[in-house]
Amino acid sequence: MIGYFDGASRGNPGEAGAGACIVDDGNVVWECAEYLGVRTNNEAEYTALLRLLAEARARGLDSLEIRGDSKLVVSQVKREWKINLPHLRALASEAWRLMDGMNVKLIWTPREKNKLADALSNRAIDEKP
Repeated sequence: MIGYFDGASRGNPGEAGAGACIVDDGNVVWECAEYLGVRTNNEAEYTALLRLLAEARARGLDSLEIRGDSKLVVSQVKREWKINLPHLRALASEAWRLMDGMNVKLIWTPREKNKLADALSNRAIDEKP
């Protein structure tokens, strides 16, 4: 199974959305499009990853490949980049907690290969409550 995540923010900070999905053998088995209110793009990206990880845990998945187009989030969660902002450190800590005991392979992917999660994050803003 492969999970995809993306966050969008119109204004940075601005109206934001989180999009995530799980794909199994080419079929979307779960998707999320959540309006977040006013957030930065990085906060939206992290939130999308957290929604994906929470769903994977709820489904009892012990192994998951996760792809996202945020170099910052992927690199920080993989502990390759330093996290300077305390609120992003807290979000990364939550990701690490959710990943605990799971075999997660986190991969940066170009934006053009993350279209479904991108569409979900933008749909969340377009269809806000």
